[in-house]
Amino acid sequence: VFQMAGLGKAPVDLPQLVVVGSQSAGKSSVLEKIVGRDFLPRGNTIVTRRPLVLQLINTQIHKLSSDSKEWGEFLHKKGERMHNFQKIKQEIIRETDRAAGSNCGISTDPINLKIYSPTVLDLTLVDLPGITKVPVGDQPQDIETRIRNMALQFISNVNSIIVAVSPANTDMANSESLKLAREIDPKGDRTLGILTKIDLMDKGTNAWDMLNGKIVPLKHGYVGMVNRSQEDIDNGKTVKQAILDETKFFRSHKAYSSISHKLGTNFLTNRLNSILVEHIKKVLPSMSAKITQQLMEKEAKLKALGNPVPRDDKGGVMLQILLKYSKTFADAIDGKLTNLAQNDLYGGSRISEIFHNVFANSLHKIKPFDDLSDHQIRTAILNATATKPSLFVTEDSFQLLVKRQMARLKTPSMQCSELVYDELRRIAAQCETLTPDLGRFPELKQRLSEATRELIRSKLEPTKEMIANLINIELAYIKTTHPNFISSAKAMALAKNQAAQNQESRQKELLEGLTATLSSITMATGDDKLPDVPPVLRSQDIGNYDKGMSETRIIKTLIESYFHIVQKIVKDSVPKAVMHFLVHGCRNSIQGELVKKLYKNNLFEELMSEEPHVKKERDELEKMIHVLRKAVKVLKVVQDLGSI
Repeated sequence: VFQMAGLGKAPVDLPQLVVVGSQSAGKSSVLEKIVGRDFLPRGNTIVTRRPLVLQLINTQIHKLSSDSKEWGEFLHKKGERMHNFQKIKQEIIRETDRAAGSNCGISTDPINLKIYSPTVLDLTLVDLPGITKVPVGDQPQDIETRIRNMALQFISNVNSIIVAVSPANTDMANSESLKLAREIDPKGDRTLGILTKIDLMDKGTNAWDMLNGKIVPLKHGYVGMVNRSQEDIDNGKTVKQAILDETKFFRSHKAYSSISHKLGTNFLTNRLNSILVEHIKKVLPSMSAKITQQLMEKEAKLKALGNPVPRDDKGGVMLQILLKYSKTFADAIDGKLTNLAQNDLYGGSRISEIFHNVFANSLHKIKPFDDLSDHQIRTAILNATATKPSLFVTEDSFQLLVKRQMARLKTPSMQCSELVYDELRRIAAQCETLTPDLGRFPELKQRLSEATRELIRSKLEPTKEMIANLINIELAYIKTTHPNFISSAKAMALAKNQAAQNQESRQKELLEGLTATLSSITMATGDDKLPDVPPVLRSQDIGNYDKGMSETRIIKTLIESYFHIVQKIVKDSVPKAVMHFLVHGCRNSIQGELVKKLYKNNLFEELMSEEPHVKKERDELEKMIHVLRKAVKVLKVVQDLGSI
């Protein structure tokens, strides 16, 4: 199925025959006899320098031709039939030189060739470069390691059958192909041995023990072959004539006549086919599962790409995408999304976290007397009384100090709006991912992203302005009649109680001070004058300590009471302002804004253009899905036949 679809590489590891052997072991001759045509390059040095994936397709079975025509097709020249097999040989040489150079270099890039003939059996064979010891020409010094690694890559596929080619006129203990096969298949369960050049063995010797597995046993045994010599090729002996001579040789040889029916090209071809069929039956369940899995994955990818958009329907598709994105954005804020990870907070819940924890905690950390000392409070009281000593604490000093502390609430309030702004941009970016169709149209995605960011940014300034107004409103009018604000009388009573607690210690201090003062008193003379006023006066330099401390305590009590009232108001009103102006402002207007900016006839063609590679990827996926579905049907038929 994959051969007929023209796929260079199957989507799963399919059963195939991998031919390995040392250089000049006769691998190419074996393949030519299986095909029945002379089509592979020959020479005195390494000629197979790239893997050749050879797919044999019977034209009668697949009803591709009603006559006896034979032809070849290369994957890199898809659709071009070559009926002249000499041209096929020349194309292999050209393609090899193109990738590996013309001076014995090698390449791991395979050549894919399909041979169509009514005389071949359906097989897939891989001819690998022969293992060589000494580098020649442009070959690297580690040529042996490279070829071995290339061979190991192919035969490591558990669904492959290893065809190990060894010349019969050399010691099997030194066979490179069997040594390589044993590394991957130590028990010989999926290895078939081919002994070539049997006719060139020394007189008096034969390959009987080797053919019967008495030297190196293999599950699938060995098949003997007689190859054409270079003289035969030069004299024009055809492959078909060589097969006839091979059959005659085995039937007439006294050592092989009794087993001649198990030797030669005809037996090898049928043997390879039967081994492959049995192997396919063995790996069929796992292969079927892999192909089904591949089919599901490809269908999911195709669904993600979506259907091509007709020219007259681009506006409708765009509108659907805009509406879906807008709904996803709103649902993310409202907590209505269901296709989300269960481990992380998302959307509206993160905004709530900003309000109730991040902002609230930051607000609570601001204390009524941060950066405000008793000395500063006392100084403010004295400055407010000016030249009019008062019997009570002036309200001016209270208002001045409490406003200063209230203004400190503005910074975290502004930062709260900025954090929510960042979160809305985060939600917008995540909604792009949650709108799969949007990814198909990069220009639309970019313009939509820009429009959304612009909308969110436009809602931030009014939000900040409202927050600033909330703080300014509180600063504009200090409502001392607020029901939760402590009264002046109560503040004075609290200050009096605190003063009484400190009176005893204060009296002791006064007594000590009085003693020191009396000891320094001198009688005044008529010439004494008033002392100069210091250039700088501080509150602690002013007399009447008890009154000053009492007034300071009263002011602190009033400031603390009113500051907590405003702090609570700000904690409550800022999130409301952010929700109304920023969050709901974006949520409720995003659909209209996107439609207004993007849904225009002159933009449909530009915004609804897919990436150039998308169409190509969609075509490839559709082709692969068609092939995989056909493969699933074929495998089911094979399974049903196998169960009969």
